[in-house]
Amino acid sequence: MNKTIKSHGGILVRSMEALNGFREKYSYWPFVLEADAGTIAVLATGCLTPLGFFLLQSKIDLVEGGEGQILAKGRDGDVFNYGEEGWQSESAHRHDAQTWLGLSDEGTDAV
Repeated sequence: MNKTIKSHGGILVRSMEALNGFREKYSYWPFVLEADAGTIAVLATGCLTPLGFFLLQSKIDLVEGGEGQILAKGRDGDVFNYGEEGWQSESAHRHDAQTWLGLSDEGTDAV
């Protein structure tokens, strides 16, 4: 464990992919991460430390949304739907949401 990440579990990976995918698709970082309450709770308690969750919330508004969906949203209706668009392009990995959010990997195993 490091200062910001407790676990590199699936929910954290999917959330970061949603942010990275949005950045790739629209060329700017999203303002909102919309997910169901359970996903947000796991991010807050299972994936991130209190500092990590604070850093996430300092850059992204977390909004409760539809069951099983992870959506990154920006301005003018810009949306990246992880369920429909995630992991479809290697180019989405050019961006690093963890670095943008200030979530460090120091002292942890590789994802």
